[in-house]
Amino acid sequence: MIKAIAFDLDDTLIDTSRVLLPLATANAFKAMVSHGLQIDFKTFDDERKIGTLSMTHKKIFKVIADKFGTTSKEEMATAGIEAFYNPELPEVLPILPGAKDNLLSLSKKYTLFVVTAGSVPTQKKKIEASGLSQFFQKAYTIDGFKNERKRIAFENILKNLSLKPEELISIGNRLSQEIHDAKELGCITCYFNYGEHVGEVARNDFEIPDFTVESHKELISTCRL
Repeated sequence: MIKAIAFDLDDTLIDTSRVLLPLATANAFKAMVSHGLQIDFKTFDDERKIGTLSMTHKKIFKVIADKFGTTSKEEMATAGIEAFYNPELPEVLPILPGAKDNLLSLSKKYTLFVVTAGSVPTQKKKIEASGLSQFFQKAYTIDGFKNERKRIAFENILKNLSLKPEELISIGNRLSQEIHDAKELGCITCYFNYGEHVGEVARNDFEIPDFTVESHKELISTCRL
């Protein structure tokens, strides 16, 4: 029986791919060009999109710098990473259709958390701009620049609430992150198949979710919440 739910943030609750991704991508391209990148934006974005099927953006920009950079490849990659993960954010971020209604309903039955990874200051600003913080007992912001894993947050939730792993469900759009890390602990998982990483293929048993949904409209019924 589920007692707690851990939601990913980007492309699970807020519409990152439609609103923030184009801006972040343009910022990264501009930063890397200023450090000597010699390709046009279309080539850059095509390489980035291919990379998203198997890598984080932190790794993608290093690959692009190695492939197309001539000098200062490390500085070029670092500039792209920092520009991508720290974009200017609007005061209000659009949430995905049905997300707020689901959180309102689920918060009456379960203890809710948000577990997000990336630049910690930026992710905290996103949570605030989403207007959804009221629904969560706690927001976990995992530092992607330090290669921290979401497993840290899931372990903390299980310990603090004295839960069995099967009493926590992790919902998110990355098989390689919140699905893998939660299932590795024995938690239930739901893959939110939306956004930038649609098409990501499971590489091991831990990346095979228990449930898959494509919208909030089907989330509660599919996951039997």
